[in-house]
Amino acid sequence: MNQAEIRQAARQFAQQEIPFDLARRVDEEDVYPEALVRKFGQTGLWGINIAEKYGGMGGRSVDAMPVYEELSRRLPVLAWLIGNIMLYGNDIIGANGSGDQKKRFLPELAEGNLRFSFALTEPDAGSDAANISTRAVFQDGAYTITGSKMFITGAGVSDYVVTLTRTAPSRYQGITAFVVPANSPGYSASPLKKLGYHGSNTCAVHYEAVRVLPQDILGGEPGLNRGWQHMTSLLNSERLALSACALGIGQASLDETIASCKELYRFSHPNARYQSVMHAIAEMATELEAARRLAYHAAWLVGQDVECLKETSMAKMFTTETAKKIALRGIELLGIEGGLLASNLQRYLRDVLVLTIGGGTSQIQKNIIARQLGLETK
Repeated sequence: MNQAEIRQAARQFAQQEIPFDLARRVDEEDVYPEALVRKFGQTGLWGINIAEKYGGMGGRSVDAMPVYEELSRRLPVLAWLIGNIMLYGNDIIGANGSGDQKKRFLPELAEGNLRFSFALTEPDAGSDAANISTRAVFQDGAYTITGSKMFITGAGVSDYVVTLTRTAPSRYQGITAFVVPANSPGYSASPLKKLGYHGSNTCAVHYEAVRVLPQDILGGEPGLNRGWQHMTSLLNSERLALSACALGIGQASLDETIASCKELYRFSHPNARYQSVMHAIAEMATELEAARRLAYHAAWLVGQDVECLKETSMAKMFTTETAKKIALRGIELLGIEGGLLASNLQRYLRDVLVLTIGGGTSQIQKNIIARQLGLETK
């Protein structure tokens, strides 16, 4: 499939399988949408970014962007749940897994049979990701993991959790990623109540002497103390995935605003009041188009293997902030109607707030951009 075909397949799935009343019910009940995740397998899109020899489509992570965008137009949380598996299952195993790990996991991931999560953030290590303190200690032929993680998407419903641990004193060269089975004794995940992205099963995770073997190191034993490199190799893909999710929410917010304003002002003449509304919507549409072009240009650079840390950071910051602005502006234009819980706009606003934080806050993206422009702080 090319990207146009991928987009069409994802759009058709969203329109047929996710009516707006179902999307609202997922948000209200805040329960992991297992049935929708399973149904997504019928699209054949799970293996977009998995090599053909493992049963995938042979694409790259950027080829999944239309999926995230289209699903986010109906149910943003589903887009991120699927993206979570594609990034931290398909991508991280495909790029950094050992030969045995690729043979073991990728065919099952391509079929949609496995759920993966990624555990990096800790109560005292968010934006400063290298400050993790969860430890893995080697003794008697195995590693014992002890510590806690926070805000881990899908951690309570996953089969495996790629967990970053401290295995040596070095800040960056002392981090190791383990592929931890979620049924391991001592592993536990407690769902958190959040403002948005209801149904994501975002958890606080605890490791109480969880035992893993050297072959569970991401990349096998050669992957010892290479966890930071494994993580940073995915950052461009993660930023673009979040950018695509934001584009979907921005488009959904714009569509909802246009439809509602047409209804709200259907008896109005094109007077000064209505013209101000039209101008506001025109600005929203223009900003969204600028965000889309920035994001897909950055994706094109990634596809060309061009160094583009600045561009992906720009895309992540601008798309998420733009989508937030559009959702909020839509609510303002609709007045009390936009603030009702029956309105999709309030749900989109609550969801998009997460995107401005996850994957590096907007402030962190600005720091990265500034450094790429040669503006170093002392």
